[in-house]
Amino acid sequence: MELSVYNQQGEPVETISFDESCLGKFVNYDLLHQAIVAFQANQRLGTHYTKNRRAIICRKGKPFKQKGTGNARMGYRGRVGSRGGAVAHGPKPRDYRLDMPRQAKRAALKSALLGKLREQEVVVVNSLPVGEQPKTKEIATVIKNLKIDRSCLLVTSGYNENLYKSVRNLPRVEILPLTDLHAYAVLKPDRLLFTKEALLAVSQEVK
Repeated sequence: MELSVYNQQGEPVETISFDESCLGKFVNYDLLHQAIVAFQANQRLGTHYTKNRRAIICRKGKPFKQKGTGNARMGYRGRVGSRGGAVAHGPKPRDYRLDMPRQAKRAALKSALLGKLREQEVVVVNSLPVGEQPKTKEIATVIKNLKIDRSCLLVTSGYNENLYKSVRNLPRVEILPLTDLHAYAVLKPDRLLFTKEALLAVSQEVK
């Protein structure tokens, strides 16, 4: 697969060859679905809690007599259906975590990257402006020059604190090092922006 490499001004400067066979022969959609469901389930805290009749603290007697008051018939205030009362069959704290084998996660990542490459949703830039101080405006200018006007994931070969601080204030733009990529992070944005160094390291990282 031939991919164009752009400079910071959005001009193509070279073409590199990428061997897509390192990502597999086809996109495994079933495995991608499993990986996405597992990732989203693992983000849930599971701290929801409702009180049943046993947990309600109140008087167990009737608030008023059955007849003669003009009010509707009512049991004790902690019953199900009363204001401030118990909840029947409500949620309780639980762990939603789903596990996947490491090889399955890696295969899902390969399928996600392969799908993005075949859909031509991957942009490669030769370098990024990284200075001694974070400069959000410079990163925003590069993304604009590359004509990326939708959600984007910036993939770098390593972690750079100033670069991460420059990107975190940009709307719909996220950044991850190559070692932290996973299937959900790849599929979520509309575009993937790879640095040339990161793209050349993909074949070694996803093995």
